[in-house]
Amino acid sequence: MGHNRIMGLDVGYGFVKATSSGRTCVFPSIAGDAIRGDFDNGLVTSGKGATLQVDGLSWFYGDQARKHSRNPVALFARERTEQRDVMRVLFAATLAELNITSGTVDLATGLPVDWFADRDGLESVLRGTHSFKVEGVPCSVYVDQVATIPQPFGSLFDLLLDTGGKIVNADLAHGRVGILDVGSYTTDAALCDNMEFIAKSSGSRTIAMSNVWRQVGDAVRAHYGLDYEPHQVDSLMRNGRTVTVQGTDRSIDNLIQPAVDAVAQQVLAFARDRWGSARDFKRVLLTGGGAYYLADAVRAVYPHTLVLSEPHTGNLRGFHKYGTRKYG
Repeated sequence: MGHNRIMGLDVGYGFVKATSSGRTCVFPSIAGDAIRGDFDNGLVTSGKGATLQVDGLSWFYGDQARKHSRNPVALFARERTEQRDVMRVLFAATLAELNITSGTVDLATGLPVDWFADRDGLESVLRGTHSFKVEGVPCSVYVDQVATIPQPFGSLFDLLLDTGGKIVNADLAHGRVGILDVGSYTTDAALCDNMEFIAKSSGSRTIAMSNVWRQVGDAVRAHYGLDYEPHQVDSLMRNGRTVTVQGTDRSIDNLIQPAVDAVAQQVLAFARDRWGSARDFKRVLLTGGGAYYLADAVRAVYPHTLVLSEPHTGNLRGFHKYGTRKYG
């Protein structure tokens, strides 16, 4: 059992993230039919992405699918366990990105708190043999064991365990720890009491960064007459915070903060509903891509908040550490 490769996998509605043997990949959770452009100017070398063949069909994934596929399909809501074809393509893409083309894998993954009951469906999609081709080269990978945990627990395990799966932060294993995970399309609150998951004080809400992107997009349209998709707004917020209007760069900082503040208040209302003041918590852990924007607001209500470093991959790192502890 110990010779199997161990993978951490986080299939989010915004992004697929995975890590194994020191390699990590992140790409948008989108797959679509592969159409090659006739013209290659030879100047663009990055972000082209491979063409995958899965079940006899050719696919693009991630940004490549978004740009070039006629019918790109994104994962939404609970459907990740029902969109089996898309899940298989995205998982094959993950294996290709991590350069896993043969052998056996044991993996650890997670689901949002309210959809944790779907884990059998998710595991049935992931378990077994995955045969695919990358640029025509045949690959076959067997997934042996799959462990699914409530998604926010990934971030707890990231702090609790070292890369070898050993407990290094025993303090967090005792007492009450709240985890607030603000992702692309869902926010999860999870309570851990002496390492036990407390379901009645946990839950999921579809209020997250997508609400910020939508509000900022609406504001940009109203101010500048520009139409941006949510993923483009996300990119704008992470890279420069400016838009180009008739050749001139304009800052959108003043449009971002009101949207962030509004979503922060909704996220905190949800947390208060589950945890109250959380005065008896040892820590509140803030994780997910939204942590970059909401940290100040959450700390103002919960001063004992700890923001994970690189919070957008906090769950993923923890999945991998948990997998290493369980299977390694």
